[in-house]
Amino acid sequence: MNTTLYKDIQKNINSTDPVLSNMRLVVHLAKKYQGMGLSLEDLIHEGTIGLCKARDKWKKDGGSKFSSYAAAWIKATIRQALNNKSRTIRVPAHKTHIPDIGPKVSQLDASYQGTYESHIESSHDSDHLKYKIEKLMGKLKPKQQEIIKMKFGIDCHEMKTTEIAKELNLTVQSVNGNIRQALHIMKNS
Repeated sequence: MNTTLYKDIQKNINSTDPVLSNMRLVVHLAKKYQGMGLSLEDLIHEGTIGLCKARDKWKKDGGSKFSSYAAAWIKATIRQALNNKSRTIRVPAHKTHIPDIGPKVSQLDASYQGTYESHIESSHDSDHLKYKIEKLMGKLKPKQQEIIKMKFGIDCHEMKTTEIAKELNLTVQSVNGNIRQALHIMKNS
């Protein structure tokens, strides 16, 4: 990324304009969504749009710091842009999942005077989630693993129970029984 952009951001860090003074937050949050289909510059652009929306809607007496409020708007606009622009064929938002990174504004402590950046950095990491899924899947029989992967779209597209049954030459009841048993094993692990 262009180093002059970082220098320009550093110059405006003490600005009275909330958009200029919070550009570092936009860059920080945009970096977390890198590699999901848009360039870093596009992510920063979308995050800046979210920052502007936050500035327009923020009420000073709302009980939260502007940066905390803005972070939710920045992440929402970045996720929306990823959903709308990163694929050749647009998929409806309810059919996709782009992870929400960091705390929700409603979960933030209004009396806290520090920064939430360390909390945002330590929030849900996709690698940790993948590790947990792999560990749980390791407790299942191979056939159950295959069925669960097909049912929930892990490393393949999501399939209906009838499609799984047809693919594996099983009955729908057998597939449902394997799913129930696998979920029970995973839930109690």
